[in-house]
Amino acid sequence: FVNRAYWKALLPRLAQRRIRWFTETDISVADDPELLGLMRDAGCAEVLIGIESPTPGATRGLELRTDWKRKRAPGALDAVRRIQSHGVRVNGCFVVGLDGHTDSVFDAVYDFADRAALFDVQITLPTPFPGTPFYRRLERAGRLTHPGDWERCTLFDLNFLPDPMTPGELRAGFLDLMGRLYADDFQRDRRERFASGLRFGAGRRRIA
Repeated sequence: FVNRAYWKALLPRLAQRRIRWFTETDISVADDPELLGLMRDAGCAEVLIGIESPTPGATRGLELRTDWKRKRAPGALDAVRRIQSHGVRVNGCFVVGLDGHTDSVFDAVYDFADRAALFDVQITLPTPFPGTPFYRRLERAGRLTHPGDWERCTLFDLNFLPDPMTPGELRAGFLDLMGRLYADDFQRDRRERFASGLRFGAGRRRIA
């Protein structure tokens, strides 16, 4: 959706197909109510958005040129609410164990998902893939625990030394957070609040 004019012309045509679809995008779609309305009417059921961290400081340096995600992080909660108020579900993605993350990050991710009533949530561990700048940075720092081992590049297996948490703290906190986020009652509560909000919000017209 970087080229907004292109998509605003295409989405009404897509609406004629009467299909339901899912896509990946970034938090900036929340800035354009017209675009969100067109997405909803064209059948967009859900968007996957990399929020990365509920604490803005941890996103510093994730992007090598502009640090765009760090700049947008303070407004992420309101942005998710705006998107979902238009009837488009958000799958919020977080990376747990970034440099600077302490064990407080686990509760922070849970609280964000709760306050935003995220319809879906995805959590992963930072993963230095061979050949990437992240891999080279950790290699120079002597923090790789399984150099060159592609079998551990799953997004769920730890293959480096986190900072400041220990590997054990990160693994235990990650598994505990996963259990809490995906508990049936918590997922049901978030999704019911999403649906309830549509009865009073801008997205109520076209939601099945």
